Amino acid sequence: MNYRSFGGTDLKVSEIGLSCASLGGGFYYRNDRESVMTLLEAFDSGINFFETSDSWGQGQSERLICQAFKSKRDRIFIAGRVGIVFSSLGNLALKMRTVLRPVSRFLRPMNRHLYMMRTSQKRKDFSPKHLTEAIHGSLRRLQTDYFDLYQLYRPPSSVLQKGDFCDTLENLKAQGKLRYYGIVCDTVNDALICLSLPGISSIQVDISLLDKEAITKILPLAVERGLAVIAGHPRAMGLLTNNLSDIMGDTSSYNRTEFENRRNRAKSLQFLIKGNRTLAQAALQFALQLDGVSIVLPRAINRVQLEENLGALITSRLTTEELTKIYSMS
Repeated sequence: MNYRSFGGTDLKVSEIGLSCASLGGGFYYRNDRESVMTLLEAFDSGINFFETSDSWGQGQSERLICQAFKSKRDRIFIAGRVGIVFSSLGNLALKMRTVLRPVSRFLRPMNRHLYMMRTSQKRKDFSPKHLTEAIHGSLRRLQTDYFDLYQLYRPPSSVLQKGDFCDTLENLKAQGKLRYYGIVCDTVNDALICLSLPGISSIQVDISLLDKEAITKILPLAVERGLAVIAGHPRAMGLLTNNLSDIMGDTSSYNRTEFENRRNRAKSLQFLIKGNRTLAQAALQFALQLDGVSIVLPRAINRVQLEENLGALITSRLTTEELTKIYSMS
């Protein structure tokens, strides 16, 4: 494992981290024992950067990180996300997943409808009250005193332009609740707004073989500004996998035409598969080879996926010819 400077901070992070989005369990799957084993194997493999959120598995992702790393807290970096809240109906529906999970496979044809129902119950809150209450709740579940990085999750442009949240985050930083804070950006334009925000240490933006806009528009400016860049969704929510079987429910946010376009573009990248390199590993290699990327952050739902991610570190690098072909594609 190689380690990189995290922007202008004093953190040295593994070049591949672990998004724990799926470890807390979802509608179709939950296995806490496997999740803890995945976390421990990631640590043993050199990963020291773990991202979680109070909304993932209703806090279960945070509890599992605590279970795995309570005795190793000083050897890992924990990045949190905040900003998502659910209505009372939404919280009730999330609690019902445990009851429905045994029959969930029969509901897969309704995936988009279920996603839209969940989204309709989702709200965003970046008020001082919510940020303060949320961080205390997360720290309690993690059984730690601080976050190494605390990130606002996809705030709208209007919130970013006002920047009112900075005062709250600075106060939490002064209290020792967080070391650094950053933004998970919804769009490249939002990332551009973030470049002028005082106090932030990082931005996270989607960067993948299907999402290349940030490469020229954000990376050079972030380097100049001294901001760390987290390459989010490097496997394009599962579209950049060999058999397209790991597609995240969040892809349901795309309309049918856009989804089919992205899936067809992913299929056109099959030329990157070699005997010692899967499509997912090629996708991670693509992000790893970019100047200005501080860390590449794929998810893994189990040790099999984790091991495939880690295989990107030893598989063959993308050649000049392959990169030329990638950039010539729409």
